Amino acid sequence: MKLETIFDYKPTESEIAVTLYDSMALALRFSFDIVEKMTPKLYKKLISRNDAIWDLVCLFEIRNDKVKAKEYWDKLPKELQKLYTLQTDNENMIV
Repeated sequence: MKLETIFDYKPTESEIAVTLYDSMALALRFSFDIVEKMTPKLYKKLISRNDAIWDLVCLFEIRNDKVKAKEYWDKLPKELQKLYTLQTDNENMIV
């Protein structure tokens, strides 16, 4: 099964920055320093399927496409939905 990512939806540099946070957050997320520019190839090498789905939720939230965001949200395992809900304090999030 192909790993679907935000890069399949032609994100702008701004959307990439907001969705993936910054290099510090990425380093924490992936447990090492990332010194290269985030490319689709590097992203696919580093990301888990569930993190890719979460990033898609975030991308569609940024784009205010609540239907698409909910579609990807529903693909996340229930335990991750609970975790992400607890970590999310943005009142505008659909999840």
